[in-house]
Amino acid sequence: MNSPNTNNQNQVPRCFRERIQIAKDNKLKELDLSSDFFSREKLTEIPAEVWELEQLEILNLNVNQLTTIPESISQLTNLIRLDLALNRLTTIPESISQLTNLTELDSALNQLITIPESISQLTNLTELDLSSNQLINIPESISQLTNLTALRLGHSYLITIPKFISQLTNLTVLDLVDNQLATIPEFISKLTYLTVLDLSDNQLTTIPESISQITNLTQLYLGFNQLTTIP
Repeated sequence: MNSPNTNNQNQVPRCFRERIQIAKDNKLKELDLSSDFFSREKLTEIPAEVWELEQLEILNLNVNQLTTIPESISQLTNLIRLDLALNRLTTIPESISQLTNLTELDSALNQLITIPESISQLTNLTELDLSSNQLINIPESISQLTNLTALRLGHSYLITIPKFISQLTNLTVLDLVDNQLATIPEFISKLTYLTVLDLSDNQLTTIPESISQITNLTQLYLGFNQLTTIP
C-alpha cells in the first residue's frame, strides 16, 4: 500500500510535487526541492516537470538521494545558482555546460570521482564548491573559470595543487583543507587577491617564502600539518 504522501505514478513525495506545481503556477524563479537530515521524504530522481520550469534562476536539490543528474538539466538556461550538495552523485552531466548563466555551483558532499571538462563553459561562475567528494584530481579546464572568487576543494584526495590554479587570479577564497598535499608550490603567490587560504589537515612540512607576497591574505589556516618552521 502506497503512502498517502507519495504519488502512485513515480513515487515522488507529494510535498515535492506541490512545490513544483506552485513554482509552475506562479512562474517562480526559485524552486527549493531540498530535504533535511531527519526527513524520510527524499528525491531519488528529479521529476521531469522540473525541466519545464525554464524561468528558474535558483534550484536547490540538497540533502536528497540523487545518484544522477539527467542531461535535461541543460533546459534550465536561466539558472544562476544550483545546489546539488549532500546527494549521492558520482558524476555531473556534460550538458551542465549549457547553463552559462550559472554563478554558483555547489556539488559538495557527494561521491564525485571526476568533473566534466565541459565545466569550462561556465565562465560566469564565481563560486564553485567540490569539497567532500572522492576527487583525486581536477580538470585543467577549470583554469578557464577566471571569474571564480571562491574555490572549495577540501576533504578530498588531492596530492598536488595543479599549476593551472595560478590562472584563477580573482580567487579570494581557496579551501584545500583535509587533502594529501605534501608541498605548496611557489606559484600560489600569483593569487594576490586571496584573503582566505585553508591548508590545514594536510601533510605539509614547509611553507614557501613566496606566500608572503599574498598581501591581501587575512586568514591562513595551517593546523594539523607536520610543519617544523614557518617563514
